[in-house]
Amino acid sequence: MEQVLNSATEGNAMVCRYFKVLHRDMVYLKFILEAYEGMNVMSTVDNREGIIRIAIMPGFVADIDELLAELGRQVMMEPVQWGDAVCRF
Repeated sequence: MEQVLNSATEGNAMVCRYFKVLHRDMVYLKFILEAYEGMNVMSTVDNREGIIRIAIMPGFVADIDELLAELGRQVMMEPVQWGDAVCRF
């Protein structure tokens, strides 16, 4: 799965991944990602289009990317570009 990076590249900046997902999969993804408490936060940035943002805390990028790759095999998660210059919460 191609990774979409849209974040500040400074040392402790969060890394954000943006995906277009089906509405029916949003709750499933939210529950799975919440189980990894302290590692990431998922939020909806465009409900109409089904765009979600996954903000990954420093030090957990590889772990969450591995999880996202596995989730991408289970549900449709299309990486998308988003307009944020910095990963803002």
